[in-house]
Amino acid sequence: MTFLFKSGFAVSTLAASLVFSSGANAQDKTLEIGGRFMMDYAVTDIDNITGSMESLSVTSSEVRRARLFAKGKFGSAVSYKFEFNHTTGSDLEITDGYLQFSPENQPFKIKVGHFKTHNSLEEEASSRFITTIERGGFTDAFGLDRRVGLSIGTAGDNYTLNAGIYGENINNDGSTNGNAAAARATFTPIKSGDMLVHLGTSWRYRDSGDSNFRYRQRPFAHSLASDNTQGVLPSGRIINAGRIVTGVDESFGDKDNLFAVEGLILKDNLWAAAEYAIIDVTGVDANPDANFGGGYIEAGIIFGGRRSYKSSGGTYDRMKVDSPLGEGGMGAVSLIARYDTLDLQDNGYEGKLDTFVLGADWLPTKNTRLRINYFNAEADGGYAESASGINARLGFDF
Repeated sequence: MTFLFKSGFAVSTLAASLVFSSGANAQDKTLEIGGRFMMDYAVTDIDNITGSMESLSVTSSEVRRARLFAKGKFGSAVSYKFEFNHTTGSDLEITDGYLQFSPENQPFKIKVGHFKTHNSLEEEASSRFITTIERGGFTDAFGLDRRVGLSIGTAGDNYTLNAGIYGENINNDGSTNGNAAAARATFTPIKSGDMLVHLGTSWRYRDSGDSNFRYRQRPFAHSLASDNTQGVLPSGRIINAGRIVTGVDESFGDKDNLFAVEGLILKDNLWAAAEYAIIDVTGVDANPDANFGGGYIEAGIIFGGRRSYKSSGGTYDRMKVDSPLGEGGMGAVSLIARYDTLDLQDNGYEGKLDTFVLGADWLPTKNTRLRINYFNAEADGGYAESASGINARLGFDF
């Protein structure tokens, strides 16, 4: 999308903010500036490349996220957020850009602008707080993303309910005329001082408009690309369901329906979580329909801290560090084990990816995090039979 288009969206959002500001002389206005930086480095061994059965070792790195945001309130009923992001190899993008209205003495909130569809425990959580460097493979393969839209939601001490209707992602300049609808509900049947149990479900419908959807995934290293893998992994993906139909990287989905379930248990310094999603795909033209699935299960432990939960969002919040570095302690260390699966095999399409992840994080303070994940991904019907390696991240926010 052109910088002019993005600038126009930014000016429109800020103009709307000023209108509400000028109409509320007696209301307090707040402004908070912040951001985050995440840099990744990966070493990946790709084995048994399709067609040659050879191997390839790849070293890759990228600035995964470099974001700046402004957020605040106009009185007690209107809040706003606007955020830009830059990633290596990409143009400047708009992530969040919205106004949220909380009518007085009403149990609901209305959000208008550019934000995530309401799906998935991990997708709704900030990348600062998720448990592994990469989210579950299904969130990327099934295209969970931000879009221009309107949503309405409500939340209590032990539940959330949100639903919205959407157009396209603003960074696609709206030229594809796609649309979506989504909803998510969560419930915490147990919520005590040392234990929390979270259950949730979500749904999303998409219509591709003038383009079509792809279903593909990388082997747990986002920095992989066509160039640094010598063309072995097109766009860094190890599986791609569409390539089986014509032998090329094809987009074949016209519409799709996603249904997902999620669960989380927090107990003192331990946690366990799982999600699973199925997606029903309507093929365009002569391409057959398909049913795909994917999810993960994980468990972890933190020494010197604990995970926290955001009741208003029904997802992870910032991790607590008992004794930060420089304040009499050495920070916190977390360990995690995860199994992730993605199945794109159905009705003639092929592509299955099973990934094991072992991770360790060091949090010197609550705003800084050094991470390392070992991964081993086994693929069926892909561009290679396996990929394994180390993915590391340096991250901080302010």
